[in-house]
Amino acid sequence: MPSAPKKPAPQQSGLEEVERAISVLGGRHPEHERTRRETAAAVDARRQEIEKELAVSRRKRLRRLAVIVANMVAVGLAGYVASRFFSRTSAIRDALARDEALFVTHGYTEIASNEITARTTLEKDAPESSCFVAIATRGPLHVRAGTVTAEAAHSVGWCQCEPSHVTLETTAAPGPAPGLALLRIDSRAVGGALARSWFTVSAEKWADTSASCAEAMLDVWIGDGHVPKPLPRDGSLDAIAGGKILHANGFDLVAQLADEHPFAFVDSRAGDCAIAISPGGAMSLRTTGGERVIHSAQQSMAWCSSSALPLTVWRDAGSSAPIIVATAHADRVGGLLGTTESAREAGLKLTPETTWLRPGDGAWEASAILRASKLDASTGDAVSAEPGAPDPRVTALVYGAATRLKWAPDGTAVVCDPPLAASSAFAESVCNAISPVAWWRDGDAPAYAAHAALPFWLSTLDGHHEPDAMARIPELLALARTLARRGFEPTVLEGVTELPTGVRVVGRAGEDAVVAVGLAPRPPWVIPYTDADAWELGEPPRVVELQPGSSVTLTSSPPPSTTVDKRRTVVFRRVSHL
Repeated sequence: MPSAPKKPAPQQSGLEEVERAISVLGGRHPEHERTRRETAAAVDARRQEIEKELAVSRRKRLRRLAVIVANMVAVGLAGYVASRFFSRTSAIRDALARDEALFVTHGYTEIASNEITARTTLEKDAPESSCFVAIATRGPLHVRAGTVTAEAAHSVGWCQCEPSHVTLETTAAPGPAPGLALLRIDSRAVGGALARSWFTVSAEKWADTSASCAEAMLDVWIGDGHVPKPLPRDGSLDAIAGGKILHANGFDLVAQLADEHPFAFVDSRAGDCAIAISPGGAMSLRTTGGERVIHSAQQSMAWCSSSALPLTVWRDAGSSAPIIVATAHADRVGGLLGTTESAREAGLKLTPETTWLRPGDGAWEASAILRASKLDASTGDAVSAEPGAPDPRVTALVYGAATRLKWAPDGTAVVCDPPLAASSAFAESVCNAISPVAWWRDGDAPAYAAHAALPFWLSTLDGHHEPDAMARIPELLALARTLARRGFEPTVLEGVTELPTGVRVVGRAGEDAVVAVGLAPRPPWVIPYTDADAWELGEPPRVVELQPGSSVTLTSSPPPSTTVDKRRTVVFRRVSHL
């Protein structure tokens, strides 16, 4: 393979020849000038490179300086902004903390605020079953929460059952950024809107929320024991008209309704009967769930229950009249019948519409009536829809407005006190029949009965079938209830001497007063004795003070027509410590 042709040697330029000639003439190496020229050219080239590098380096330094300056400016600006931000946030937080302090110390918790944003609008999804307080450190404050809309200078409160979207807005005048906050507390801790008057702290404006769960909020609050404790028992009733009579009948003050509250909680024990009294305005009785079992009662109302109930007594809207509530045990007063009798003695008026018996307590009520009448009562029971076996005992009946009570044999004479009658609500009667009868009801309306044999102190009238003698027995039982409420017990024989004109009674140890009634086997059957004005059954009895060991002679007008050996005197004696 042929070899590649050699490149021709470069021809010497004219410059190189001149430089060579100069070098020879100067007595130097022939290449000296060329070397000097190349060295000078290299130095110049390097100088230009260095100048370029210096220019680049200078530009870099300028850029770095510019960046540093820019960063310093940015940091300074950020510091300034941060300083302003933290200053503003701190000012809002301090203002909110000041306005929230009282609410927080009473259980409220802040769930939203504008301390970070400093905006004049705050929005928050709020939970259910809650009470809220919205705060603006500078108002006015506008609140929207579901169906709630309200405006106030600084704070708004409300309660809601369902979750809601809350919007707070303030239109404060120019100045420091206003604080906005939303605080919450569980409704069961404060009782919701119905217990608002008991809130330890309250917002400046309250938004009226007639929420569907308001009654449930109140019931939970009462059930949890948050309701303010009522007065201790044995409070004084002397300040009200008829109060001394009620106290003598076994009633104790248990609740008072202060002016600022709409209702009073009643400390009602199992087996209690109660009377609520108001000198003006109307009131109602509420049970669990918000049911008003007595509506708009004027002056007084009464109720009984065999079990403890969380009851509340309410003023009617717009009323500010004071209300007091007194209770006594049903076995002492004689159930709702005896409570009504006590109210009448105290000058109070009760009607069937202003009395209430807990549903299902009819049998218990019938037994309580007989026990307070000083009889050994049977356990009450529902009256059958068909006649059963005839019963010779005294019967207490409790029946409703629609009840049709009957007895078999239907021709048997029966006397009741109070008389059997249709009622707009329910009624009670104590009945005695001339011979054994079977009580039954015609229809579906319920009725209840309890029975008791005649006691020893009524044995004189036992076996007499005359209608007027039979009628005296319910009247005497009513007298026994009246006196039993005042602490009297019936006695016979001991400390009693029958006299032609009456009876002599000797006081016994531990007793301080007596009421005496003679029983005869023929008309007038009952002889009320007295040391002063005469009295009759159905009237206030004559109470005679009698100390132990002393004696008193009591007479009747006209004098007894029955001989001493045919009469028996019942002496009701009062234990002195009652």
